[in-house]
Amino acid sequence: MAKNSGAPQNKVELLDLAGLKNLQTLAIIGTSKNAGKTTCLNHIIAAWRDAGVARPLALTSIGRDGEDEDVVSGRAKPRIYVSKGTLLATAEAAMQRGDALLDVLELSGVRTAFGEIVICQALSDGYIELAGPSTASDLEQIGKLCRKHAPDCLYIIDGALSRRSQAGGGITADIVLATSGETSAIPEDLAAHVKHALDLLSLPQIEKSQKLALNKAMQDEPLARVFSLDTKNGTVDSLQLPTLLGHALEISVIVRKETEALLLRGAITDAVIHELLKEPDFQNLTLVAEDGTRLFINEKSLKQLKTRKINLAVLHPLEVRLICLNPSRSDGAPVDGIAMQKALQAISDIPVLDLGPALV
Repeated sequence: MAKNSGAPQNKVELLDLAGLKNLQTLAIIGTSKNAGKTTCLNHIIAAWRDAGVARPLALTSIGRDGEDEDVVSGRAKPRIYVSKGTLLATAEAAMQRGDALLDVLELSGVRTAFGEIVICQALSDGYIELAGPSTASDLEQIGKLCRKHAPDCLYIIDGALSRRSQAGGGITADIVLATSGETSAIPEDLAAHVKHALDLLSLPQIEKSQKLALNKAMQDEPLARVFSLDTKNGTVDSLQLPTLLGHALEISVIVRKETEALLLRGAITDAVIHELLKEPDFQNLTLVAEDGTRLFINEKSLKQLKTRKINLAVLHPLEVRLICLNPSRSDGAPVDGIAMQKALQAISDIPVLDLGPALV
């Protein structure tokens, strides 16, 4: 059977098909709202339980997941059902919204709009709600706390709309990408959209010498957001900015003809690229993101970068392990799920699965 063909015969096969059993971390991100991330998470939890994997799962979310209805639209949403022994990193307020019995292990010191993040463990099977941190540094800290209580856990980060950029940054190298008819009900258009997302998520790592130089510069200047590397002279210029957008002029000051690599930390959007393209020396270099989840740019921006002979690379390469297809739309409009799956299978050798509703 081809790597990306068919669906698993049972929940357990899902783990082998996507190679999840031996991972340390995993992020589930979506191409749009209602992409099916929580359903995919529920399938992974059920497969983990049915396979009898001894390692526990440790779950958190970027934002809020597992609530019974969407806070914006009011539509019903799938809840998260966990097994006894699962570790959770969730806010105090969210702990009261499930029926699983939870044992508090530690207070994290990380605070959110829903209260402090609590590290706890499920003492029974049941529904839970996740309300986790929103920054990459907090996600990393939460992961360390979970491993203090379960060193061999698989730490899963459930993403959120417009916040996929927090899921990478070296926290995880492995991704599950969820997509649905919400992105596009036209199979060919959906496949093109997902192909573009995969191209960004699969960008290569920068050269070893460049990575070493940039890593040292980030250690020396941890608050800097921009780094300009001239490997011939062995120099790295840095710049502290509140955000990338709107600061192209300041960035251009440290971009010269000798610049070989420009590292931008944070979300790199079409607007940021459009601003930088106004600067004449922004050409013939490698534009470096922390990882592929930091890039929010369209095909037009990619073509413009190519015209300027600007290559894209990352500090932390990612591997997409699985594409989960949710062949539906929130408005109930009909879609052709079989055609969608075939179109997605044609763009890569990554497994593409329509897992269906998560039945606990």
